[in-house]
Amino acid sequence: MPRTAKKTKESENVSSDVNGASKKKMNWIAWITLTVVIITVTVGIATQLIQISNAREELQRLKDKADLEKIRIDELRDVAEAVEKEDFDKFDDYIEKKAREYGFTKDGEVVFVNIAGN
Repeated sequence: MPRTAKKTKESENVSSDVNGASKKKMNWIAWITLTVVIITVTVGIATQLIQISNAREELQRLKDKADLEKIRIDELRDVAEAVEKEDFDKFDDYIEKKAREYGFTKDGEVVFVNIAGN
């Protein structure tokens, strides 16, 4: 009888060691899994914040472009109204402005070119 009692105690010690080792292993697996999940969520949030920032910059650029187009539309509308009212001075000023933007000059006008680069 003492022999079986001794075996039972030894088998209990072995099984408790195995259970303790498996619990420690499970704790490590849980910590590693939790760490991976936290890192994944953090990277996902950072990526989304970067995309939001880029979208805001693009939105601002498009708003600026729209404002410039509204100014051009207003300018063209003024020219169209001037033509309808036969106010050709305003129309002529607009044509002259656009011609100068493309490098045209008036008859007899002398153009000086700065070759020094200053």
